[in-house]
Amino acid sequence: MGFWKKLFGSKKNITEYETEFDEAQYYEVSNLTDATQRERYIESCLEQMKTASDEIDMLNREYDAVTAYLNDTDEIEQLPEHLRNPIEDCATKLLRLEKEFRNYTAKDNHLSSEDYALMERIEDEMPAGYEKLRDSEEYQKLVKEDMRRLEGEKQAYYYRKAEMKGMLSNVKGVFFICVVAAVTCVIMLFILQFGFELDVRIGYILTAGAAAIAFTVLFVKNLDMQQEAAKIEKSIAKLIHMHNAVKIRYVNNTNLLEYLYMKYNVDSAKELKELWDCYVSERAERERFEQTKYDITFYRDELLQRMRKLHIADPDIWIHQAEALINRKEMVEIRHSLIERRQNLRKQMEYNKDIAVDAQTKLKDMIHAYPQYANQVLQQLEVFEQQAKTRL
Repeated sequence: MGFWKKLFGSKKNITEYETEFDEAQYYEVSNLTDATQRERYIESCLEQMKTASDEIDMLNREYDAVTAYLNDTDEIEQLPEHLRNPIEDCATKLLRLEKEFRNYTAKDNHLSSEDYALMERIEDEMPAGYEKLRDSEEYQKLVKEDMRRLEGEKQAYYYRKAEMKGMLSNVKGVFFICVVAAVTCVIMLFILQFGFELDVRIGYILTAGAAAIAFTVLFVKNLDMQQEAAKIEKSIAKLIHMHNAVKIRYVNNTNLLEYLYMKYNVDSAKELKELWDCYVSERAERERFEQTKYDITFYRDELLQRMRKLHIADPDIWIHQAEALINRKEMVEIRHSLIERRQNLRKQMEYNKDIAVDAQTKLKDMIHAYPQYANQVLQQLEVFEQQAKTRL
């Protein structure tokens, strides 16, 4: 019951996370005392809690990595001169050699120094990073289309529901008209029989037969429409359940895309692929200049060794951020970028925590209103967690 305990902490005041969607919908129930509706309602809440918990775990890992990187910038800026001067000297030589190296291959169709530094920094993540971004964009289109389709189906069912309500009302109206007509016929037949002493037996038979046929047709019609109305209600409930799951996936994927665009400093997977292809081509050209590469490697190793002695969390990254070691403005820009990334991650975590807390609250409210179902909630939770472990 790990994620249950983690998510059932006290709810804090959380800044509203702006998205293009409103609050998540839940499976709508008209009667929680109905076993099927109650079970589906609890399952809907648990699924949203589990989805939010998994997303928060992933975001926490990325948040810790960004925080460690940010702490490294603080550590470097606070270095005393006897440690800082050799690092700045090494970084200056490294930057000069890298500039010479870039000059060897300076052509109009080559990457800018900023784009090259970006691709070099994320080299270990490519092409997996591109594939992740591309898959996220494709998934975004599919999920958005699913949401449009589900919303369209839901509106169609609401329209049909209103239509059925009107038809049922019409059937009732026709029924009352038939009753009035039958009574009127009987009264008239009574008048003809007793007032004018006519033989109206055939009239009684025809009236009774017509009334029986009309009432039978109306009864069957009414029964069919009530059955269809019940099916429509079940379909609407199912669509809302599916729409909730798709909406959460859409919002999380939108957040992921925004973060990846910020992380890779691109606007699309296509742009990242073009940058990566140019980087690969340019890297191949630079391999011709072995001596320059050797010198760069030497000073990178020296810089890396000096950075490792500082016991910072990620010394490797600074050989690709040497400019920041001698340029305070560059270091400030890096810190600003990291702070923005952390804020973005916090917003994502806050949004998912809102989802989880809202689902908890609904379960708590249900238990408060119907304490006799508390054991069922715990039983479904155990089954839900057991199924999650089995899937893993």
